[in-house]
Amino acid sequence: MSEFEQFQAEKEKLDGYVAQKFRIVGVKEDLEGAWLDLEHPGGETAKLHLKTANARKYYVNVLLMQGRTKP
Repeated sequence: MSEFEQFQAEKEKLDGYVAQKFRIVGVKEDLEGAWLDLEHPGGETAKLHLKTANARKYYVNVLLMQGRTKP
C-alpha cells in the first residue's frame, strides 16, 4: 500500500468517527504514530492509531475544528 493510500484509509476511519459524533478527548504521540482516544456523547469510547504524517496533521485540524464547535 502506498503512503497516500494508507493516509486515505486513516483519514476515512477518523472521518467515520467524526460523522458519528465522536470527539477526540486524548492524544498520545510516539515514534510509531498518534494514538487517539475518541468518545461519543453517549459514553462509547474508541481508540485510533494514525501512522502517516499526513493523517497526524489531519487530526490536528479536526481537533481545532472541535475546539471551535464545543458541545
